[in-house]
Amino acid sequence: VERYLQLTGTTTDSLKPVATPCIDDHMLPPEDFETKGRLAKDCSKAVLKCVYLARIGRPDLLWAVNSLAREVTKWTTACDKRLHRLICYMHFSVDMQMECWVGDDPIDCQLALFADASFASWLGDSKSTSGAMLVRMGPNTYVPISWFCKKQTSVSNSSTESELISLDAALRVE
Repeated sequence: VERYLQLTGTTTDSLKPVATPCIDDHMLPPEDFETKGRLAKDCSKAVLKCVYLARIGRPDLLWAVNSLAREVTKWTTACDKRLHRLICYMHFSVDMQMECWVGDDPIDCQLALFADASFASWLGDSKSTSGAMLVRMGPNTYVPISWFCKKQTSVSNSSTESELISLDAALRVE
C-alpha cells in the first residue's frame, strides 16, 4: 500500500473500503482499455509487491494480482483503476489472515485438493482461469499447503471443460 501511495503521490484518504479486490471489466468504459495508464512507467514496482503478498499468505488476492501482472508491459487506464481497487481492498482488509489449526494425529488426516475455474473470464481473449488449493485436513485439522491461480492456455468451449482443465492442472502441479 505504501509503495502505491508513493508512486501515485496520494495519501490513505484517497482509499475507500471495497468488498472485493477486482473490478468487473464491464464496469469500465472501452476507452480505458486503449489509453496508456498514468502508472505505466512504475506499475511493476507496485504489482510485484502485491504478487509477493498474494503468494505468501493472501490467496484471496491471487486473481486480481495475476491479471495485473500480465498487463505490466501494456498498462492502461483500466489497469490503473484495477490497481487502485486492489490497493483499497488490501488497505481495508489488513486484518484478514490465513488461519491454520492442527489438532489430530497424522494418521487421522488426509490431503484434500480443491480446484475451480472461471469460464471465459478474460474479456481480451475469452480464456478461463484455473485455481486450486491443496490442504491437509482432518476432524480438527486444516492447513493450506499450497495454492495457485493461473490463466488457461486455450479457450474452453464450456464451463465443464474449463473445470476439467483446472482439475488436471491441480493434479499435475499440486
